[in-house]
Amino acid sequence: MVRRLKDVLSRLRAALTPQAVVLLAAALLLFWLAANRQSGASPLEERLSRTLSCMEDAGRVEVTIRTREVKTSGGTLGASASEDMPCGAVVVAQGARDPLVEMELREAVCALLGLPASSVSVVTGGI
Repeated sequence: MVRRLKDVLSRLRAALTPQAVVLLAAALLLFWLAANRQSGASPLEERLSRTLSCMEDAGRVEVTIRTREVKTSGGTLGASASEDMPCGAVVVAQGARDPLVEMELREAVCALLGLPASSVSVVTGGI
């Protein structure tokens, strides 16, 4: 048993060339990037998606919010800052085929983000 373990370890040591280590590191990096990309939604998008998914007949919902940077001036010192403000949203929902569900989803997004209805698109998707 010990001899077999030593044999496996020596083969492993021989196989770990610099090229193999680089290849393994690249594979791990790609795996990590793919895992993070799946959860690439902002916290606001994730929270809004969860909230809308709870609506009756909405099914699974995914939300993408488009933002634009708005500069604000701050008080008496004249300091300025910038803030990302929502300027549009796309809602993909399983239940959006139903016109009532579509309307309720649009109204909810408009109310939560302070957007006009023309800035919110609700589409059907088999997410």
